[in-house]
Amino acid sequence: MNNTSQQMAADAARMMNYKKHAEQLAVPILKGLERVDGGNPQTVLIAKGQGLVEQLTSDGRIEEGQFDQRIDAVIAKTKQFMKQNGCENADESFTYREDYSNGIFQFKLYSCDMLMRAGNEKKLIRQLFAYFVEPKMQDFYQLSLSAGPFSAPAAQSDDSQNDQVPTVLNKLMKMLMDNLKYKN
Repeated sequence: MNNTSQQMAADAARMMNYKKHAEQLAVPILKGLERVDGGNPQTVLIAKGQGLVEQLTSDGRIEEGQFDQRIDAVIAKTKQFMKQNGCENADESFTYREDYSNGIFQFKLYSCDMLMRAGNEKKLIRQLFAYFVEPKMQDFYQLSLSAGPFSAPAAQSDDSQNDQVPTVLNKLMKMLMDNLKYKN
């Protein structure tokens, strides 16, 4: 077997492991969301509906002590994607929110406001990302919850009492994190 064939076989085995390892997780799907096929082997779950997208992706095995570096690498790739797709303020878009635990998994929660132009109008997609390492297999995961797109002026109100989207997203994400567990 040549190097190209060996690499393709190794890549295929790694992708199968993403799905196999994730099968041990009981991932809640928010009420009103329907599961859809993502087509990416690293995507464990995509559910959409009611202006929301819930997604769980695996970035494979992580070595001890590499959690923060892996988060930084994923965020850097996301910012690069945002820039390539015309998003404004990509470099300032991510904000660390908090560390959170459900008693099984230790999460690092980040928020991201993706601001882009759609014709003459600015649109905003609000996202929360919960990064965690599954302790049995040492796989790195990203759980995300997105809302929008919204017209940017209304969604970027300086009056946080008038903008309930971050509050609602935070509540829904905590519900997801609290209920993520191992299958029985």
